Amino acid sequence: MAGESREFGAYRLLRRLGVGGMAETFEAARAGTGGFEQRVCLKRILPAYSDDPEFVSRFRREAQVAANLRHSNIVGVTDFGEVEGVTYMALELVDGVDLRSLLRSLRGQRLRPEVVALIGLDLARALEHAHHRIVHRDVSAANVLISRTGEAKLADFGIAKALESDDVTASKNVPGKIPYMSPEQMRGGAVDARSDLFSLGVVLFEAVAGVRPFDGAHEVETMHRISAGQRRRLLEVAPDTPPALATVIEAAIASDPAKRPATAGQLADALATLSPPPKVRRELAALIEAQRGGPRTRMHVRARDEEPDTELSRVPALPELVPTSPGAVPRTPGRTARTRTAVVALLALTIAVGVFALVESSRWRAADDAQAPAAETSSGTTALDPGRASGETAPAASPLGAAEPADGALTPIGASRTTSDAPLVSDGAA
Repeated sequence: MAGESREFGAYRLLRRLGVGGMAETFEAARAGTGGFEQRVCLKRILPAYSDDPEFVSRFRREAQVAANLRHSNIVGVTDFGEVEGVTYMALELVDGVDLRSLLRSLRGQRLRPEVVALIGLDLARALEHAHHRIVHRDVSAANVLISRTGEAKLADFGIAKALESDDVTASKNVPGKIPYMSPEQMRGGAVDARSDLFSLGVVLFEAVAGVRPFDGAHEVETMHRISAGQRRRLLEVAPDTPPALATVIEAAIASDPAKRPATAGQLADALATLSPPPKVRRELAALIEAQRGGPRTRMHVRARDEEPDTELSRVPALPELVPTSPGAVPRTPGRTARTRTAVVALLALTIAVGVFALVESSRWRAADDAQAPAAETSSGTTALDPGRASGETAPAASPLGAAEPADGALTPIGASRTTSDAPLVSDGAA
């Protein structure tokens, strides 16, 4: 519909902003009396899912949840309804970019810590308001929109759950984006407001360091790291981070919920002590304004599932993380084909890693056989690998740090280019 508008109920669809697996978004206009016109982001269910009662119910719940949240740092819902059998919602149109796209566009630069602290303060305040009613459960860089006035807004409450709901205490299906999930959410266990704080901590770590703390070479390894509490230390990958900000972020991503801030209000208070002067918000606004000069691909609230970040429900269950009994990882309605594709891809990756490990192991053994007589030392180790006991097979080359982080993770930028090899630490979580 490039270059022309189309009527949709009371709205004119001006241009398509994005399309996801189950919904699409448009910039739309609604005319009123006296020449009044309101621009909105209109989000509607794709025709293939309009007859899916479960998905329509979920879509309606998202609208109801977001409509009850009125806060300057939360993307608001202005309308909800149905046109010719197609369910839609109208949301505040944010003239800006999402944080994930902003970070990717920096190319050789990073957001200054003061700017990250400001974004974190906005989002903590948004969560403080939301947590009176719901747990978001999908806080991620892609769901953070930054306006041209330098204001961060939290979007996409599609999988949020009311705090009094039974579903928030236990769930077989684990929605959300793997790199940002708290350990308790990943296991399908009880989640509360502190789970959202963990996800926000990952977002802030990513924004200030250029990498995410738990990212592995693939999703399964990332899941293992989150579950075990194995991650990079912020000051090791971004040593120029102010220690006070690093302390706040590290506390938010503690694997034990009891070691995190108890509430979003506490996190906001901690970030407020690092609150930068107003000129930093102007700096952020200027950065967003500069982005508007390029392709306007992100000036909107994006459609659900538009981003490739994988939900945990799309990958096979791991015995040590989630139950493997039938139904432990149920298929999400409407995603059968995508789930099958994800499983096949993951199996192919597993096979490839196995073959690689076998080849590497064989190569090491061949080298040992050829060099052992001449390289054997009195300590029982070989010159080929001084740290390996004689007779042991050297492990396959680890993909940690050497490979690009999975799932669209940012490559370390500038001085942090080599910090992906920083040693992992564990905070003691099992």
